[in-house]
Amino acid sequence: QFLYFIEMMRQVLAVVCAVAFVSAVSGFVAPHTMLSVRVLAHKDECFYEDVNSAGTKVFLHFAVTNGGALDIDAAVYGPDNQLIWTADKEMEGRILFKAKIPGPHRFCFSNRMSTVSVKTVTFSVHVGDSAEAEEKLDKDPLQRSISHLKEGLTEIKNEQTFLRVRDRDHRTTAETINTRVMVWSIVEILIIVGLTAAELMYLVGRFEKRRNV
Repeated sequence: QFLYFIEMMRQVLAVVCAVAFVSAVSGFVAPHTMLSVRVLAHKDECFYEDVNSAGTKVFLHFAVTNGGALDIDAAVYGPDNQLIWTADKEMEGRILFKAKIPGPHRFCFSNRMSTVSVKTVTFSVHVGDSAEAEEKLDKDPLQRSISHLKEGLTEIKNEQTFLRVRDRDHRTTAETINTRVMVWSIVEILIIVGLTAAELMYLVGRFEKRRNV
């Protein structure tokens, strides 16, 4: 029983150390950067990410945060220009795939379905470890747990960033609409005051003409 207790304490300590390590790494190192791009109507925007070896996992996460019906066409191409993945009129999407060949992979967002709407797409591309590095992680349970925890924390950070960006864009849209409503209300008031003044001037002029007569 004493040996069992020691073993349990060792596992608990290992997990605690792993969580502390992942938290420290996540606080100081950004595994990948999130970008926002404006895609004009009838236009495409493409970005490239280099993959060093075949078998490497690549993860794409994107969301349309502003513009039109909040949808976009997306596609991923390999270094040989072969289509890896595509999506039509998606508001948000995720894809995880293994690179077949090394080289620059192309990630494209198309807004050709829109006539005038400009859309804002926030996305991130994460290139994982090579196949050899993953094999080493599989042999070490502690390192594998740390890697999984790190990926989970990264995904949570991405979701929070998407929510903040979408909330900011929606707030900006709401403020713009409120400003337009206020300006139109002021214009309506001025028009009503102007019409009232014109009617009063017309009536006063008619009464003065009758009095003169």
